[in-house]
Amino acid sequence: MTNASSSLSPLSAGDKKPDFERFVRAVTTREPGPVPAGDLFADPETMGAFLGEDIKRFTTVRNMADGMKVLEKTVTFCTEAGWDFVTTQAILGFSGTAFNITENTSPEVKDGKRGWLDDNTGPIGSWDDFENYPWPASPETIHMPSKALSTMVPEGMKIMTLPGGLFEWSSWLMGLIPFSYALVDQPDLVDAIIEKVSTIITRGVEELLDIPNVGGLFVGDDMGFNTATLISPALLREKFLPHLKHLVDLAHSSGKVIVLHSCGNLEAIMADICDTGIDGKHSFQDIIMPVEDAYRKWGDRIGLIGGVDVDLMTSATQETVRKRTREILDVCGPNGHYVLGTGNSVTNYIPIKNYVAMLDEGRKWNMDHFGRSY
Repeated sequence: MTNASSSLSPLSAGDKKPDFERFVRAVTTREPGPVPAGDLFADPETMGAFLGEDIKRFTTVRNMADGMKVLEKTVTFCTEAGWDFVTTQAILGFSGTAFNITENTSPEVKDGKRGWLDDNTGPIGSWDDFENYPWPASPETIHMPSKALSTMVPEGMKIMTLPGGLFEWSSWLMGLIPFSYALVDQPDLVDAIIEKVSTIITRGVEELLDIPNVGGLFVGDDMGFNTATLISPALLREKFLPHLKHLVDLAHSSGKVIVLHSCGNLEAIMADICDTGIDGKHSFQDIIMPVEDAYRKWGDRIGLIGGVDVDLMTSATQETVRKRTREILDVCGPNGHYVLGTGNSVTNYIPIKNYVAMLDEGRKWNMDHFGRSY
């Protein structure tokens, strides 16, 4: 089967060798230059549509050989799509979080289920639960995907590992709603959970940063929704951002780049996020704040990644995707501190033709402004 990228656009496959330093330049400096592309991750169905083959979800993998194949195909996708990095998740062994499952409804996906966290419950609701919870004893399994990828990535490509977010895991272990009550009713228990989770994540990151070809961290920690942060900005500043600052210091002391993926409206704490010294911020929605507005507010302090809204990517025509991509690049692209990507991730309900259109328009914009695609 002809891969989707080459059939839709000759500029969208295999014309760029990965160079992680391009990504680092774009995120950490205001140096003008061609804008690279990259995202938090791409769903396996998306990668499969792009490459013209089936790729399994890790949740369906039953043996090491199949798992290695998924990682190999992920590297192939990232290389062909023109990314300078490949992302993978650390496997944190926090068990017992509650999920709801429903049927998949996307026309872009043939079968499968969709799941989401149940905000009403979690495995820890009391001190007895805390004391009896099976806390992960070792970070060894956390690093299995990164260690495997370290031997697979081509020259010039690095790994950006998602080490897990302190706010996410702390709230998931109680359920967001009980967690919110506990911030007032059981603050000592909340603090104990935060400290325990922080220690485990930090220990994992310390070992992770020593793995060959790990270029940095993509900290995923959703702290907001459409109109505000999930808990008060004051509590985020007090209990969670100091931990983010510690991860920033760990990454920078190892010569690594670190960026934050966080969904939702974080305007109230964006200055504080910038103050941590983190290199980049990812995840933008037009209904919250278009990435151009975020760039005007904070682009002098922090690199921004993505911003081509997922809703638009899902429902618009290729022509509209191209127009929106160029609008964003005209504002964010000329003076550094920007990487082109979707507003969140390359979801399996984004038509592959629209994702390819975004990549292709980005390369055309680069040619128009800098005389080369990358």
